[in-house]
Amino acid sequence: MFMKEDLLTQLFELINNSEDIQIDEIPEYHLYISQLEEFFDKKLKKSNGDEDERKTISKTMIQNYIKDGLLMPPEGKSYNSSHVILLSLIYNLKYILSIRDIRRLLNPILADIEHEDSAMGIESLYESYLELKQDSIQILISSLENLTLKVDKQIADANKPEEEEQQLKLLLFISALVSEANQRKKIAEFIIEKYFNLDN
Repeated sequence: MFMKEDLLTQLFELINNSEDIQIDEIPEYHLYISQLEEFFDKKLKKSNGDEDERKTISKTMIQNYIKDGLLMPPEGKSYNSSHVILLSLIYNLKYILSIRDIRRLLNPILADIEHEDSAMGIESLYESYLELKQDSIQILISSLENLTLKVDKQIADANKPEEEEQQLKLLLFISALVSEANQRKKIAEFIIEKYFNLDN
């Protein structure tokens, strides 16, 4: 098989080890912006890249999110659990969606943020998101296994060196993954365009 077992195992571990901020990990007390940076770095900081690339959330990012309408302003100088949840959602969305699309997507939440029960509503929404994400991870693992089997049947050329054949199959594997990612991105953008309009 072109996909060596240890590589497939590493991919599964990579998927399963993706970090998320759980509801019970969010501090009950309000956080100042430096504490907010520290909290996200502790939970989600990348292990590679330079210091700026490894940072999950920075003061500048937070200020820009507020300016761009993705996040409500702090309460005085502090941030509550709703800020943490929204920043976690933005962190996950920004790798695929534009800032404009994220703003359109989060606008209904921000419009309702002043309601007394809005914090509970956001928590419930976030818990549902985390549950669905776990389900999607299991589906993805199964999909990777099936894709591996299908790609392994391609380019069966006895005249090609084993290493070259493996690289060609990995190329097919990666191309299929990227193609699927592009289609999923198109679907998300289409739904946002159709159902999430901004007044301004």
